[in-house]
Amino acid sequence: MNVLLKKLEYPVIKEKDYIGINGVGINQLIHPHFEIWQKFFKNHYEFKSNTKLILFLPCAAIKPYINSPIHKEFNKVTEKYKNVQRIVISNAGIIPYEYIREYPFNSYDWNPLLETTEIKNLYIKIISEKIYDFFKLMDLKNDLRYVTYLRNDSESIAALKIAFEKLGKELQIIGVTGSLHETADTDLLLILDENLAKLEKVLKK
Repeated sequence: MNVLLKKLEYPVIKEKDYIGINGVGINQLIHPHFEIWQKFFKNHYEFKSNTKLILFLPCAAIKPYINSPIHKEFNKVTEKYKNVQRIVISNAGIIPYEYIREYPFNSYDWNPLLETTEIKNLYIKIISEKIYDFFKLMDLKNDLRYVTYLRNDSESIAALKIAFEKLGKELQIIGVTGSLHETADTDLLLILDENLAKLEKVLKK
């Protein structure tokens, strides 16, 4: 693996593995290219000084996420609030929103429909550890708020709950409600007007 480092050890991976980062399995939970970035975030990432709220969002099939229909709807709400820091939670780990255009985050795919019970449990275990490792050494303000805007039955919420209980920090979960037709992508619940209104209400506080 040929990796060049920019200033502050910004990861630039020259030999990209488009096949290896795509799929649903243990290899896509601990892929070396994801691990390089998680180490970078853990050791070097800093939140903006005006950050008041950290908002956890889901990934999307379309990359980069900003081109995804659901993220376009999220961003109509979130971009009004300059003190909100968006973080995507996925099999790739923690992804601060300003890095979503970078490889491998602009190129991977994880299809939840292919998850087995074993893979779901591995996802929760591995991603909860990455979340905990990311936050445990950060010197963050005591009044910082942590909020999830994810499907309430998602593995990402389960991982966040475990990590934040271990961190001893409060995690606010926006209750996502509503119904869709039976063949719809369940993430579409997140762009129902009633749920986007809940998101805006929380961000306004």
